[in-house]
Amino acid sequence: MAKVKGLALVLLASTITLSACGQSSSNTNTQTNETEKTTASQPADKKPVTLKVLVASDWLKEKKWQIVFDDWQQKTGNKLDIQSAPVNNYKDLVNTRLATNDAPDLLFYWSNEGAVKALQPEKNLLDLSNESYISRINPATKKYSFGGSGKTYGIPVTGMSVSGVIYNKKVFADLGLSIPKTYDEFLAICEKIKAAGKTPVYEAGKEGWPLQLFSFSAMTNVIKKQPELMGKISNRKTTLDQVPEFVDALQKQKDLVTKGYLNKDLFSATYDMSLEQVSTGKSAMIFQADWAIDPLLTKYPDAQIGMFPLPWDGDPYAGISDPNGLYVFKNSKNLEAAKDFLNFFSSEQELTKYFNTVKSIPTWTGLTIDLNKGTADMKPFVDEGKAAPFFNSLTPVEIGDYQGLLQQMYGGTMTPKEVAVGLQANIDKAAKAAGVTGF
Repeated sequence: MAKVKGLALVLLASTITLSACGQSSSNTNTQTNETEKTTASQPADKKPVTLKVLVASDWLKEKKWQIVFDDWQQKTGNKLDIQSAPVNNYKDLVNTRLATNDAPDLLFYWSNEGAVKALQPEKNLLDLSNESYISRINPATKKYSFGGSGKTYGIPVTGMSVSGVIYNKKVFADLGLSIPKTYDEFLAICEKIKAAGKTPVYEAGKEGWPLQLFSFSAMTNVIKKQPELMGKISNRKTTLDQVPEFVDALQKQKDLVTKGYLNKDLFSATYDMSLEQVSTGKSAMIFQADWAIDPLLTKYPDAQIGMFPLPWDGDPYAGISDPNGLYVFKNSKNLEAAKDFLNFFSSEQELTKYFNTVKSIPTWTGLTIDLNKGTADMKPFVDEGKAAPFFNSLTPVEIGDYQGLLQQMYGGTMTPKEVAVGLQANIDKAAKAAGVTGF
């Protein structure tokens, strides 16, 4: 996710034109035949090659890319050597591999501007701008992802993940609760859930990264009214700690602890535990993105869950995460095979098969997909333009250890204002190191 000068929500509304009609995957035999027409098999006179693939182990488990891996290996006779690390350590692994000139052939990574810039794309990555499949990437996705200096360096390999509140419909029905549209209404239902002896919201404080979803969602409601805000931050004409709405969002998040609306095991709670809690109705809600729904339903297929945007001001917006991306290292010794893998992944037939497996909103045009429940609840907001990218997708560099700051805020050792100051310091440091103008 060229340098972002600000959001153009009208463009976002007009460009996100996705189809989610109920249609299951194509017949397997037809799928195979069509794929054979679009991707060449391994020529008889070429020996099979093995591509080194770097991917976060958490993603490998959840994103279900294995179905594409298996299809390509079976079709071409080539092999994929999958190398991974947990997502919390993944950037360190990638940085180490780049520093030691031990880059893989293919890299699964984040796609926001800061993340792509950190990979030194002009030095390391293959420019894909002129590949025919680039035109089929959803325009809104391409606008904010994979870029730099007018070039496109990667392709989306996950859906358009939307953030908000995943909730247990049975708990809501049993307590006579309606989906809130304002933050005051949200606090009121939290109070009713607490009075009924259940945990209103379960937060995975041990792993830390889920704590970011509240403010990612909250800030979309700020950005919709101030579309120039992130452009000002990107040029350092203002700072996060000088944005009262951001500090207020952090204060609202901290107040959930003092009001007793979060789980008592906050600092030992994990992401998997949060999915179990909301699926079984032990907790009513979690702040998450819909990337959590497929693993949730895989483990708890009968879970009665739904999803709504974080309530804010009566007209709530959904947050949109930058999708995971797939990149080719330009100095790969197996460059043609690596390029072939991207051609294969981006074929309409393989994308249709993949997205009908994960059932998420596609980041590619021209696909007919049967969406997961929860995700289907959020698609109308995206279609109507009531969505905006996560604010960290719109900064010129990566925002650093935000989750650690939030853990300290929940623990009472940092105030919301201090968190905003600390996060801005992260951005300033990274921007200065990258030579970003204005810093």
